Amino acid sequence: MRRSKSAKQSHNPNITVRRSERLADNFKKLPDDLILKILFKIQDDTKTLIRCSTVCKNLHSLVSKIDTVSLKFLCPNEGDGDDVLLCSQSHHHIPQVAFPALMKVFANLNFLEIKLCSFPSSSNLHVSRLNCVIGDCDSIHCELIFAIQVGVLSSTRRGRNIPLKLNGKFDTSFAETMMFFLKKMVPHWPKTLKKVVILSANMQGSGSRGKVFIGEEELDNFVDLISTSMVYESWLNWLNNPKNVTYWSKDAQNDEHSWLRENVWILYGLGFPWVKDRVTTDIVVMESVVKELLGAFE
Repeated sequence: MRRSKSAKQSHNPNITVRRSERLADNFKKLPDDLILKILFKIQDDTKTLIRCSTVCKNLHSLVSKIDTVSLKFLCPNEGDGDDVLLCSQSHHHIPQVAFPALMKVFANLNFLEIKLCSFPSSSNLHVSRLNCVIGDCDSIHCELIFAIQVGVLSSTRRGRNIPLKLNGKFDTSFAETMMFFLKKMVPHWPKTLKKVVILSANMQGSGSRGKVFIGEEELDNFVDLISTSMVYESWLNWLNNPKNVTYWSKDAQNDEHSWLRENVWILYGLGFPWVKDRVTTDIVVMESVVKELLGAFE
């Protein structure tokens, strides 16, 4: 069977090369301002930006003007050099050893977001954010906000059992891991950098339950309420009071509150300068901050 002339041409490698050359020539004719606008549109796709930077010197120069970048890494293992803790998901990660080279590519960064993937070795579910603002003389002010699941609230209107079961201990090693990661990154980030946000979470196993986010003092008050009153409505009224609970992500299937089936998360907010041995100050965690934390890992 004889193939058509167009079919033969489509399989001709020389024609393919010439077509690529024509496309490359057309791309070179685009003004830098337009190319930069295109690059800013894909600034969330770090992998593509890195590939673009290797095409030619002009693209490398334009990519270096990107001022906001989000990177995803595996959690570092503090005890074993550059080893990492395995991620619970199969998606693309940037090797930690590539960070210095990446900072040379993005040499004019103002804002850097880093996501440390969840790792199954953590015994507690958590979500955390480390904000670092870089000031004059390379001083760094940090704010660490995190929530840890500390128990389960489960009861019905007719139930008479104690509804709240708290975990005996909880693991905060993820906060140490974030600080460890930050220390490794500091020597390599560009002088233009003004803010760094490091996010970490382990949300596996939280299921479809509602989530109650509450401060440490408020949790103690709720425990006292349960010990003095076994009335379901009193618990419900207390939880619905915004003075008591920072944020309640309610179970969508429980609109009428005929039962309580909530994971209880305790909130902490700490602020400290990078120097002076981490003198900490308490930070009030707002509902909007909790929503931002949860939204970052949806």
